[in-house]
Amino acid sequence: MTNAVPLAQGPIVDLAIHTLGWKAFQDLCAQICSVAFSKTVSIYREAQDGGQDAVFFAHGIGSEGIPGEVTVQCKFSSKENLRLRANDVTSELATVRELTASGRAKIYYLITSQGVDAPVAAEIRARLAEAGVVEPHVLGREWLTQQIRASARLRALVPRVYGLGDLSTILDERCAEQTLALLGHLRPSLKVYVPTSAHRQAIHVLSEHKIALLLGAPATGKSMLAAILATTAIDGESHACMKCDGPLELAARWNPNEKNRLYWVDDAFGPNQLRSDYVDGWIAAMPKVKAAIELGNRFILTSRSHIWFGAKPKLGTRNLPVLADGRAVVDLGTLSPEEREQILYNHVKAGNQTALWKARLKGYLPQLAKNPMLLPEIARRLGDPSFTKGIRIFSTDLDKFVSKPEEFLKQTIQELDDAHQAAMTLVFLRQGKLPAHELSGGATNLVSAKYDVTSRAIAEALPQLNRSFLSVRQDGASQIWGFVHPTFTDAISSMLSARPDLVELYVQGARLETLLTEVVCEGASSIRDAVVVPVAASGRLVERLLGAPDEPDINRLVFGFLATRASDAVVTDVIASGSEILRRESSSFWRASSDPRLRLLARVNKLHLLPDDIRWDVAYELERFALQDFDVSFLDDDDILALLQPTRILNLGLLLAGTLDSSLPTKISEIAEQADPDYDVPDQFDQVRSFVRQLRDTFLEDENFQTRLQSLDVVIDDAISEVSKKKTPEEEPDSWPEISPAKVAPAPKGRSMFSDVDE
Repeated sequence: MTNAVPLAQGPIVDLAIHTLGWKAFQDLCAQICSVAFSKTVSIYREAQDGGQDAVFFAHGIGSEGIPGEVTVQCKFSSKENLRLRANDVTSELATVRELTASGRAKIYYLITSQGVDAPVAAEIRARLAEAGVVEPHVLGREWLTQQIRASARLRALVPRVYGLGDLSTILDERCAEQTLALLGHLRPSLKVYVPTSAHRQAIHVLSEHKIALLLGAPATGKSMLAAILATTAIDGESHACMKCDGPLELAARWNPNEKNRLYWVDDAFGPNQLRSDYVDGWIAAMPKVKAAIELGNRFILTSRSHIWFGAKPKLGTRNLPVLADGRAVVDLGTLSPEEREQILYNHVKAGNQTALWKARLKGYLPQLAKNPMLLPEIARRLGDPSFTKGIRIFSTDLDKFVSKPEEFLKQTIQELDDAHQAAMTLVFLRQGKLPAHELSGGATNLVSAKYDVTSRAIAEALPQLNRSFLSVRQDGASQIWGFVHPTFTDAISSMLSARPDLVELYVQGARLETLLTEVVCEGASSIRDAVVVPVAASGRLVERLLGAPDEPDINRLVFGFLATRASDAVVTDVIASGSEILRRESSSFWRASSDPRLRLLARVNKLHLLPDDIRWDVAYELERFALQDFDVSFLDDDDILALLQPTRILNLGLLLAGTLDSSLPTKISEIAEQADPDYDVPDQFDQVRSFVRQLRDTFLEDENFQTRLQSLDVVIDDAISEVSKKKTPEEEPDSWPEISPAKVAPAPKGRSMFSDVDE
């Protein structure tokens, strides 16, 4: 039995095409033509388009088989219920005659956002024929709606249509329900979304590699694009989508043996900073991800650029090849001037600034769009009066608004009254997930006291910030308050860092998991975007650390914090107050060198605070890692090696040499016998391969040792080759065919993109 093709429910319902604006409507028509006619369409801008809003070339279309140029002319109206009239084309006929005389409009499409009645269409076609058109077409919003409903590929290229009306008019019931849940508070943003070259690249990457990593700085639109990719996968290829916060939630919720699923993981390697537990989570999950992809599942990951570049080397051999070499990585950082113009136009046009303010702004927009630092989120703020109160002198303040957005955002937040600032701080303390109906509790009481406002005032402030600063969205069975954009977290983090009294509030009120991954002590190595805990608040921090529950996952975070983020003074205070914390157990890890517990013990040993019995026990652990688990990743880490007494280090070297002729060849044979040829074969030999390579890097001066290790590398290669020969032939993967998007010509001098932005 074949899978049924999802169909939209109910009768043809007009989409809100009249809300697009003239420029976006023109682009929509061109994209529809490119998909409907399988042609590459070029767009020309108004005023100097010569009566051709778009053109494409056809061969053998029509009863006379006329090849050549096809003209598309678009008529847009922002009035919702307007119907096309026959005399609406009167002003076009002279231009049509010129075009037909030069052979450029023998085939002519008039496409309008208005409704079209059959008698009117017939009369217009007759008038176009009199002007020399051999094959005239008159198409209205009914035809546009049908094309949108019929083509998931078109919706992938023009995702704004998901925001133009009731989703059930273009999606089947299941897809509509999933998409509403998936897009959530992002759906209104679709009405101003601009498909960029990165958007089209992401569609291609996800189709070809089944995984896409969307990379970019804050405010570049990673989450919006991820939501759209997930929506189009649900829509066009009937994938069931699961959205997860990080790899730990992914591991808890997924079944890698399921087929036809899409997993969307936002901030895949940490929301604001690189999280070591996230990296370890991916190290453990990557083999399963490979298997899931082979079963037809897809993955969309997002990350800030600097976080990904920090995570990439730590993933090592566990990384997917298409991520390691960049084939599945889409960088959202660069927008073309045309894309910036359209983004700026859409947000200002759709924003809730007054018509007078838009009129004042209009003359500055062309120059503003040339600024490469203009990003989608910055354009959104420019359209919202909540963020532009600091713009007083347009000629200078607008450039600062774009070039130094965090300063403007911090100033805007600081100008809010105490209740609104308290509300945003409370959302921050709850890591952007504040339950909408549960405002009681310790964090609320702390914030109320610090800002000297009541919890009722905070509750009243939350909805007043909705859609500008905050958004309420569904999270399972509950509603939660979160920030409209992640950059708000950065701004509040920076504000807290500048006020020691608020840092103490943060240390006292934040969830422990948040505290352990978002702060760094004054005096420790600096970490980008981390809240700095001053020395004055160290006592409160030590209390929180000592009060951490003795649970493996929490212990892992505590060990990691003390190993890398705490100052020597904080580490000393924690050990002095409760040395038993060093005897706790933590969750599993991939390599000994990245184990936070070992790194903490090495640091405590360097401070001469490590009890002798713990050092003795950890020495046995390191020997077991090396000789039984074939993990010698710690050999190039002097601090971890210092946990071994010198005589034990010498003895370990001799024992490692013995493994090359005994246990290691046996291990290679065991892996070859148990290996699954239909799974990633080299990955199954990663343990022994890494062991050999680490030894080669460690004993560079020993030629005899190097020769023996090289021969073992060959043995591993041969084993991989033999197992790979047993692999089952792969079926051709499903994917969308290549789509030729409409090509936008540079705008000629004439009507400005922003001419109607204030209308």
